[in-house]
Amino acid sequence: MTFCTSTKDLPPFDDYAMSNRTYRYFTGKPLFAFGHGLSYTTFKFADAKLGESKIAADGKLQLAFTVKNSGKRDGEEVAQVYFRHVHSVVAQPLESLCGFQRVSVAAGKAAGVKMEIPASQLRYWDATKKSYVVEPGEYEPLIGGASDEADLIIPFQVH
Repeated sequence: MTFCTSTKDLPPFDDYAMSNRTYRYFTGKPLFAFGHGLSYTTFKFADAKLGESKIAADGKLQLAFTVKNSGKRDGEEVAQVYFRHVHSVVAQPLESLCGFQRVSVAAGKAAGVKMEIPASQLRYWDATKKSYVVEPGEYEPLIGGASDEADLIIPFQVH
């Protein structure tokens, strides 16, 4: 859930547009962003790598990165991957969750994370085709510990 800083950040109740609703469309600064968690330690994300920089619309994105526990206590982090379509021909959300993984990391250590994200996670509903489609083009996965903490961005293309 996203917790807004103030009710003034919310659209009017009788406005059914998605603008500023959910983390996917919220443009303000939330008090607690979607995916936010509490911990007794701190984490940093680094060293993002893609298996390939281009994938097919029915393919899979191979993603690897490191989660470092920079605190003084052992802990667990939920590594989250969001995506955004850079130049979509239709209106798209600002970002959408496409993968996550819980990682245990000892204090002062790092853990490697590998994710396989099907391109189907990048889909949207095409009202004219009346089906889900994965639009070709440039995408950016946003890697971090919450929807507003994208420590790593590594572009790729869908063809």
